[in-house]
Amino acid sequence: MQYGNRIGFGKTVLMVLMITALMAATATASVWCGENGVVRFSFAEGEDLVEVFDAGEPVNGVTTVDVYAWLSDVDLVAEDGEKFLRVGGFELELTIEGGEGFILKQEFPTQALNVGRKVGSIAAGMVPGQRLKNGRTLLVQWQVMFQGRPENVRFGLNPAGTMSCPTVDGCVEAEPLALYVGVDSSGQLGSMFGAGYVPAWLNPTGEPEQTAVHAKESYQDVGVFSKP
Repeated sequence: MQYGNRIGFGKTVLMVLMITALMAATATASVWCGENGVVRFSFAEGEDLVEVFDAGEPVNGVTTVDVYAWLSDVDLVAEDGEKFLRVGGFELELTIEGGEGFILKQEFPTQALNVGRKVGSIAAGMVPGQRLKNGRTLLVQWQVMFQGRPENVRFGLNPAGTMSCPTVDGCVEAEPLALYVGVDSSGQLGSMFGAGYVPAWLNPTGEPEQTAVHAKESYQDVGVFSKP
């Protein structure tokens, strides 16, 4: 089922809630809260991230890797005494440069409704939401296939992949690379944060560039949330 390209996080998450009959809610206007955290990619399952990976020789002429996207490096923040502890929805678009990768599989760690326009482009609401643990939570897993053995393949995020950004005052100017919101149970469904990303590399032939790419405005700059 496809919806309009400008669908907001609040509506996305609410559709999930209604479909699963977990609760009823009313759509709320989103508030831009600034960047808090980065998306990190890993080629290994689990919390020990592998951000640079040599896949070895192809198997039957192809190289297949699992890629996990984590929201990471998130500061514990609060608004009016309510801590931000759970991610209820997110938007991002995966980019693969240096090789033609085919996404064979896209899976979420919890029940989710994704209205992204294509595989790798995500606008998803999650129930009951992913809890942040030590400033980190898993967002999505892909399985990606390449012909032969690709080299110097860079995984990142497309700045144009945040579809809801134009609907929220202050978001476009900040140029976030990914977006995420909280959950309705904490009153944070309309709290929209940005995230940067750290590039990951498959089969690099030299020292790969892993400088983080950030939005132009942090949560400290915006001032809606602060450290408790």
